[in-house]
Amino acid sequence: MDLTTFTNLFSGSVYKPLSQHRQVVLDALVLLSRQLQSRLTPGYQWHERPQWLIDFPPAVEKLEQDVLTRLKQPTLTAQPKGLVLSLLQTQNNLAHLICRMAERLTYRPPGLTVELQNSMKHLNQHFGETVQGLKLGVAKQDRFGLAGFRKQQSQVMVGVHQEVRIAVDELRDVISTFKGEVFQNEGGLDPLDMALILLSLEDMDDLTLWIRSMVIHMQQL
Repeated sequence: MDLTTFTNLFSGSVYKPLSQHRQVVLDALVLLSRQLQSRLTPGYQWHERPQWLIDFPPAVEKLEQDVLTRLKQPTLTAQPKGLVLSLLQTQNNLAHLICRMAERLTYRPPGLTVELQNSMKHLNQHFGETVQGLKLGVAKQDRFGLAGFRKQQSQVMVGVHQEVRIAVDELRDVISTFKGEVFQNEGGLDPLDMALILLSLEDMDDLTLWIRSMVIHMQQL
């Protein structure tokens, strides 16, 4: 078998595009976090879709197709297709929620009391810290994976899983607290504003579950 034939048959592992797909999703998660934190600042351009939101869906779809294509090709080592597909689907679910939350931010900012504004700022800051911690943990895991240190990679993932679990639980508590404050101020909120806030909180809560699921799948892979 010549080199060209070998390269065509064994075009590479599925893990590289899967990791790239995850990185694109995590980058978008960071950008969503920044958008959330800047929403209550003066001059926020809420009526414009940011460029990253335009570029994000096709980038995710392209990498998804790359993963699926490589899964169908022969490889030198067995690939756990079920786990790969589960992780890919989890990352796609995250991408879907990111898009939905970001699209909702193109509506006008809600009219909030000072107390609710402060609570929302606290929530968005906590969300940002959770996202940054996740991104750093995954980047560390990927570095060990690329270097071939499977034992150290496994140990890193255990640590990342524990840190993410704690951060996600704390974030869900903050979400629940803010949701309670929103209901307490129901009479002083525009009905549309209240509906949009509650929808965003539900999406953020779902986002935390998919984040945890992604880390669990990564640990199993």
